[in-house]
Amino acid sequence: MRRVFLLFISCLAGMLTFFDVAYAKEDEYQWSFSPILGIHAPGLRVLNEGVFRAPLTYQADILVQDAPVRTEVREFKNPLPGINYAPLAGVEFQWKLDKKNALLIGGSTWQGASESTVNGRFPIQGYVDDKGDFPQVTNDRRATLSYNDFFLGWKHNAISVPDKYNLYFRLSLHEIFDIGYREDWVFLYLDGPAATFKKIFVVESKATGALMLQPGVGGEVFLKKWLSLGFEANYSYGLRKFTFRNNNLNSDFLATDGVVMYTPARPNPAVSGVSDPEDGNLEYQAQDGSGYKKLRLSLDGWKALFKINIYY
Repeated sequence: MRRVFLLFISCLAGMLTFFDVAYAKEDEYQWSFSPILGIHAPGLRVLNEGVFRAPLTYQADILVQDAPVRTEVREFKNPLPGINYAPLAGVEFQWKLDKKNALLIGGSTWQGASESTVNGRFPIQGYVDDKGDFPQVTNDRRATLSYNDFFLGWKHNAISVPDKYNLYFRLSLHEIFDIGYREDWVFLYLDGPAATFKKIFVVESKATGALMLQPGVGGEVFLKKWLSLGFEANYSYGLRKFTFRNNNLNSDFLATDGVVMYTPARPNPAVSGVSDPEDGNLEYQAQDGSGYKKLRLSLDGWKALFKINIYY
């Protein structure tokens, strides 16, 4: 990925020698600064249809008076709605190379979230009521996916009427970094020995980064010579899929609670004496109970952006 990024930078540097940069000395406004707001709709099929629908499988101790302790394996289901799109915010600087072309540099941040709340029953300390049921709970499940990006690009004005409007196309290379996934499960017990108490477990995971190529088209309308409003439609395409590897699993369930959980998403456990490149990668539980599957994601998808361009 680094080679591709360096090659892209080299191409942009070569453009500076190809275009007549002396134009910048003659033009009144050489730079622009643009706050950006918009949406990104990545295709997160594996996350939406896999991880978000995965059940929580658990093994629970059951204590009944004058009977030996027995263990049961059950599922708790709280599927999440899919993340189809989410807001994006960022900034962009533009350096005009000539009347038609400009160099772009900037960055942005994006976060999508999904949440669901259900009522059900979940074990604690082996307790069952007179009907043999576990305590009643309210479960809140929440997931977030986020990233930051830095980009370099090129913009070309296809149709331009000075001080009125520009129609252009652009191409940029984005370094996606600090990709994070977090999932929270909160159980509020309504009865039983833990009534009114909450039990929580959290799965956090990070991916190091990914490269994405982003072509797009846009336009801007000038309100003043130094101020314009713009809109862009872009498509981001990842050069490869990424995995989550830096994982952290926290839970305040205790050993005395008598519950062993197989979470919907977990790090792939290492097997002693076996070398596997998938060790430590985040994986998710299949809906049919057949086991865990590999989790590989991409952020390919459309972006719709609104910009305020300030020229100076």
